[in-house]
Amino acid sequence: MIESLNLEKSISREADKDVRLMKSDTLKNIDKSLKKYKEEYKYTPLFRKTENKIQLDGSELGQDYDLEKIKSLIPKNDDYKIIVIDGLYQEELSSIPKGLLINKYSDLSEDMKAEFQKAYQGFDDSENDVFSSINTINHLECLTIYIEKDVNIKNKISIFNIIQSTHSSYFRKSILIKKSSHVSFSEEFIGSTKEISFSNSVAEIFLHENSKLDYFSCQDFKNNFHFNSINVFQKKDSISNFHTYSFSGATIRNNLNISLKDKNCYANMYGFYAIKNNSHIDNHTTVDHMDENSISNEHYKGIVEGGSRGVFNGKIYVRQKAQKTNAFQSNNNILLSDNAKVNTKPQLEIWADDVKCSHGCTVGQLDEDALFYLMSRGIPKKEATSILLSAFSSDITEKIEDKNLRKHYEELILTQLGSLNYE
Repeated sequence: MIESLNLEKSISREADKDVRLMKSDTLKNIDKSLKKYKEEYKYTPLFRKTENKIQLDGSELGQDYDLEKIKSLIPKNDDYKIIVIDGLYQEELSSIPKGLLINKYSDLSEDMKAEFQKAYQGFDDSENDVFSSINTINHLECLTIYIEKDVNIKNKISIFNIIQSTHSSYFRKSILIKKSSHVSFSEEFIGSTKEISFSNSVAEIFLHENSKLDYFSCQDFKNNFHFNSINVFQKKDSISNFHTYSFSGATIRNNLNISLKDKNCYANMYGFYAIKNNSHIDNHTTVDHMDENSISNEHYKGIVEGGSRGVFNGKIYVRQKAQKTNAFQSNNNILLSDNAKVNTKPQLEIWADDVKCSHGCTVGQLDEDALFYLMSRGIPKKEATSILLSAFSSDITEKIEDKNLRKHYEELILTQLGSLNYE
């Protein structure tokens, strides 16, 4: 199916010369990522039984939108909002804070384009995931988000990606966070059609010195397909915190790639998935320690029920120059049914001597002794199970610094746990 895509069509309609050249170069080198496809997607077949229902070629420009319907899908709160419909930024529906600049890449000044290009110099999509390469070729516009120097945006910025296309939706964004700035994003994908849809999202994020990023992603795709890649580049003394919560999807693939390019970088990656029926969640992470005295913490947990499958593949690279590195990785899973499956593969590749690194994974059932103890105290089995599963998830949610956000995700998890079948 991938090989049959009409990718040349997307290139020919691109008006910006630089972007058209980038797309052409990606197409020429797409064989590199296709060669990796079978291994990287070993446990995640592309579209399983519904492949003939999915249109992978991108949406056309100029679609009509029912703005009243769109507004009804967007939560009403005081947060800043970035609204995207089928990969296209909607300025009239968005509200952004001071110190943050949003533009289409093609509308940037030459100086600003040069700044973005310099930040991502040396990054090659074709060396990464095949769906990142397809996004590079098929996306209609790249949204650039620029946070100015010494800006602390206290309230989170919500990114709502609304998918109403009956074809496929390709969203791409580049985020540049300047020196000593702090920003928090919360991203959510919302389907506005009952048709089965395919969405493909790519983000490039660059953190300058002493900057901080909090990034939350909530994924509840029902029977839809979503492929998401985030590529992060951190400079000296920067901090990134990523939180990914997945609750449903025919197939969800998350690629989180973090490059700690300088000294004293700090990266935290936390994920939680609670899935049922036939959902398929695949988390692939890579952390590249490129310089000394950096720290990465990674903890993903999953609860899998029904005929669902969870996949986790975490890679940690520690280069020879990256002495004094601390890198920790853990993946824990609970299976609630005989048909539930988890495939987990932690990986370490260390070329430095003076490091502290560890990784581990567990796949098993609920603790029968703990369940028996609660039931012996008069707690019904379903309630006792819910208590244990909630406690299992708390290791992840307690890492959220913002109390309101923590409460929000705790409530989402409780709702999802209540829908699972664990009688």
